[in-house]
Amino acid sequence: MAEYGAHITITARDKPSIFDVVAQDGLMSTLQPAVNHIMRVLAENNPERYGLLLRFSDEIFVLFNTIIQHHYIKNYGASFAENFYDLKRVELKNKNSNKPLTLSHQAYYKSMFTLVTFPYLRNRLDQLFQQIQERHADNALSEESWKCRIQRLFLKMWPVLHFSWEFLTFVYYVRYAVGKSRFHSPLLPLSGVQLATLDHSDYEVIDARTEMMLAFRNVRSGWELGRWAVECVGSSLMNSLEVGAFFLQFLDWFYSSGNTPTSFNAQPIPPPPQSVDIQKVCGLNNTDCPICFNIRKYDTVLSVSGYVFCYGCILPYVRREGKCPVTGYPASTTQLIRIYHET
Repeated sequence: MAEYGAHITITARDKPSIFDVVAQDGLMSTLQPAVNHIMRVLAENNPERYGLLLRFSDEIFVLFNTIIQHHYIKNYGASFAENFYDLKRVELKNKNSNKPLTLSHQAYYKSMFTLVTFPYLRNRLDQLFQQIQERHADNALSEESWKCRIQRLFLKMWPVLHFSWEFLTFVYYVRYAVGKSRFHSPLLPLSGVQLATLDHSDYEVIDARTEMMLAFRNVRSGWELGRWAVECVGSSLMNSLEVGAFFLQFLDWFYSSGNTPTSFNAQPIPPPPQSVDIQKVCGLNNTDCPICFNIRKYDTVLSVSGYVFCYGCILPYVRREGKCPVTGYPASTTQLIRIYHET
């Protein structure tokens, strides 16, 4: 039994370095923007077919992230990013001492919450704060109704909560770097686990599990056949993600370094929209807004369709309907671009 319980004790040699934990956190923060960028490209190239991808991009990524994290936690005892950097999760109160790289049900559900649910909720609250902030800038929260009061209270409280969480995370990083804490993130004690590096016995366990999952000779029923097919597809997908992780981090550095060649950033000027000639249909001039039919004020173009509106008209419409009022293409407020004329 000693050899099975050897992985429980975390020594200084087994403790991951600060560079490993920061790198795996950075990998997960890069994955969602990369997936969202792919869906955005598909939606902008073919809005009628892939427009829903842009509208439900957060929910699609949650499903994608859930499948990935479930696969890695169940089979390797670590998240996708942790396994990529040869790390594992070890329970603080281990109930499976004879099963290396295996978490209890309680630790599994806690880990899934901190890896999937918590980032999703935080991202949605950030988006909600931005939307309410825009409404506040438009004086849309001046009413004394209970809904407006709650929104004004949220505008005051969320920055404080956001700063407190970021400061707490920074404190955990500093304490971990100087050797005063076993955790680099407050989410780890909430999950009831700590990180450790993989050892030689762990690699043997991973190889044995992978071989058993992918071995067709172990299939004895239709259920096992379906599970084998899912594992094969999942294993191929995970291997592709591991290889693509290097590419994702390279792209993140390449486009944020400020050294991107102009030819990579330059995009051809799109042709004007041809689907609807609203000026001819409604008898509007080139200076009229397609929503209020008056001369435009604070010209704002919707990049997904190319039409120009009043800023005060198109902003609430896109927030409410989530589409272009002329073409019907799915749109968001991030695709609104103000036009400034020389005077």
